[in-house]
Amino acid sequence: MKILVLLYASLSLLYSCTPGGETPTTDGTTGNTPEVPEIAVSNSPDPLAAYAWHLENSGQNTFSNTSGVAGEDINIKEVYESGGKGTGISIAVSDTGVQATHPDLVDNQLSNQHRDYSETSSAYWRNANPFKSGINGHGTAVSGLISAADLNGIGSRGVAPNSKYAGFIFIGNYSDTESSYLAKTLDQMTGSFDIFNYSYGYAGCSFMTSPDSVFAGYKNGVTSLRSGKGALYVKAGGNDFIGYNSDCTEGDSSVYLGNTNTNEDQNTPYIILTSAMNASGKISSYSTPGSGLWVASLGGEYGDTKPAMLTTDISTCSDGFSRSNTSQAGFNSGANDLNLFCNYTSVMNGTSSAAPVLSGVVALMLEANPNLSWRDVKHILAITAERVNYSLAPLSHPGGSSSALSGHVYDYVYVKNAAGYYYSNNYGFGRVNAQSAVNMAKTYVFALGNYYESEWVASSTLNLNIPDKSAAGVSSSLDVADNNIIESVQIKLTTDHTFLGDLGVELTSPSGTVSKILLVNSNINKASLS
Repeated sequence: MKILVLLYASLSLLYSCTPGGETPTTDGTTGNTPEVPEIAVSNSPDPLAAYAWHLENSGQNTFSNTSGVAGEDINIKEVYESGGKGTGISIAVSDTGVQATHPDLVDNQLSNQHRDYSETSSAYWRNANPFKSGINGHGTAVSGLISAADLNGIGSRGVAPNSKYAGFIFIGNYSDTESSYLAKTLDQMTGSFDIFNYSYGYAGCSFMTSPDSVFAGYKNGVTSLRSGKGALYVKAGGNDFIGYNSDCTEGDSSVYLGNTNTNEDQNTPYIILTSAMNASGKISSYSTPGSGLWVASLGGEYGDTKPAMLTTDISTCSDGFSRSNTSQAGFNSGANDLNLFCNYTSVMNGTSSAAPVLSGVVALMLEANPNLSWRDVKHILAITAERVNYSLAPLSHPGGSSSALSGHVYDYVYVKNAAGYYYSNNYGFGRVNAQSAVNMAKTYVFALGNYYESEWVASSTLNLNIPDKSAAGVSSSLDVADNNIIESVQIKLTTDHTFLGDLGVELTSPSGTVSKILLVNSNINKASLS
C-alpha cells in the first residue's frame, strides 16, 4: 500500500473577496411575521415550532426578509410521528453556560450535573449554577436546539425534546493559566453523558496545536464512557470560510480561507465534525471546509436577509440575542406578540447551531438503539447522509483567478472513493438525514469489527524543496504493510516554509482517491509547521 503526499506552493498571496461570515451574530433584522405554514411540526401547541425550518422546511422566512426552500431540512417529521424524542439520552453542552430556568429548558435539565469552569478552584466546578449574570446567550441557544421541551404550549422544540442536558460554563474570558485551561478542557470531556456538544473553536488564520493529553482524553471517552460503547463528541467545524488575519495578527486586515485542519484538536477520528447548511439547501456562507468534516448539519445564515435558526434565548429583553435596544425592530426586539419577553431568538447561526442539531439527531439514534458504539453512530451517519448540491465538477478558487494555481484543481464539490461513497470538503458525506439514520439504527447489524490504530512512519526524514507556482509540486510515497480497512488517516507534516498560506497538501490513496487536506493559496499567516 502506498500513500502519496503532494505539496503545492505559489507566490500569489492576496485577493479581494466579500466576507462570508464569522462568529454568530447577536442581532439581525426580523422582517415581517410570515404566514404560519400548515405542517406537522406546527400541529403541536408550541407556537414557534412552525418557524423552525430546520425541523420541517415549508419555505418559511423565520422572521428574515426572504424564504427558505421547502424540503431543505433534516427529514425528522416521521421520527416524531413514530415517537422518537431522545428519551433517556443525556447531553453535556460545554459552552457559555445556560439559563436552565428558561421555561422551555427547565424541565429537561440535569440539575445536579451542571458545571462552572469560570471558577478558579476545581472544587467548585461540579454541581454548579450554569448561569451567571452577564454570560453570553450562546449556550442557552445551543441547548434549546437540542433539548427544548415540546407540547408545553410555549416556544419551539428541540431536535430531541425529551433528552436531558447539563450546561457547562466553559467559554469565556477567564484568567486561566495554560495548565488550568488544559485541566478544564480535559474535565469537560468526562462524565456520565452520552453526547458532548462543543459549539466552539479557534480562529483559523493560524495553526493551533493541542497537547497529547487532549487526544488521550478523547480516546478515553470513546473507549470507557457509555459502559465502553463510547461517548459521542459532536463539534462545530468553524465559521472561517473567509476570515480576517487580524484575529491572529494585530493590525492585519487581510483575509484568509479557513480550513478545519488548522486546529489540531479537530483532526481526530474520535469526534464528529460538522459543517453548516442554510435554508436553501446549500453550504452556509461562513462554513469552514476541511477533510475532517463528517457530515453537514443545519446552521442557517444571519437571520436578516436569509433565515437563521429559531431557538431559546436568555429570558430578558436586556440580555442575550433578542434585546429591546436593538436597532432592528420585530421578533428579536420584543415587539412581536410571539416573543414579547425576548425568550427566543431567530438570529442564532453558525456551525455553533449545526452541532446541536446534529447532537439532537444522535440522541434520537441512541434512543432507537442504545447499544450503538461511537463508531456505529459515525458509520450510520455517513451511510445515511443525503448527498446535496451534488456535482463532481471542480471548484474555482474563492479568491479568484489571481489566487488560482495554473494547472491545479483547487477542490471538488464531491469525490467518489473506492468504497463507492461520495465525500465533500464542504458537506462531508452529506446532510444529516434524521429519519434514515434512526431507521438504520433500529435495525443495525453490528459488523464493523475491532478497531486498531497503526502508526506508519517514513523510512527516512524527507528533505524536499517545494517548487514555486508548480501544479506538479513535490511528492513522497509511503509503503504500508498492514492489510486493513481504513476508517480514517492522520498525517503529521513538518515544514519550514516561510508562508504556509501558499501551500496545498493532498493525500492520495492506492486507488487514486485524492483528499484535499490543505487548499492552496489560503493566505493563512503562519510561517512554519511542526
